[in-house]
Amino acid sequence: MWLDVVTYLHHHGYEQKLPWYRGEEWSYLRGGLTTVDRDYGLFNNIHHDIGTHVIHHLFPQIPHYHLVEATKATKGVLGKYYREPKKSGPIPLHLIKNLVNSLRQDHFVSDHGNIVFYQKDPYLYH
Repeated sequence: MWLDVVTYLHHHGYEQKLPWYRGEEWSYLRGGLTTVDRDYGLFNNIHHDIGTHVIHHLFPQIPHYHLVEATKATKGVLGKYYREPKKSGPIPLHLIKNLVNSLRQDHFVSDHGNIVFYQKDPYLYH
């Protein structure tokens, strides 16, 4: 369950809505840049620097023991396309808010369009 939550939070629950690309709008680079790094506190090290998700998507061949170093090296190049994770204490309790907000808001994407965003289903909780 923990790894499901971690994976979900790398793709959802960011403060701004993240685009999803389809068709001609999708590229490997665009797909990788719509992921989010997270700070999981002491779990970062336990799970092989699991919070360095953007660089993992852009360069999956980088071994886990170089992900932090590679992330630091690419932040300047990525500029505004890199979303800096909120810093965590030892236990990443701050991520509960991101998870709950996403579960309340991110229900579906439109069937139409090549750049889409998650939307809320207004009938889900009725």
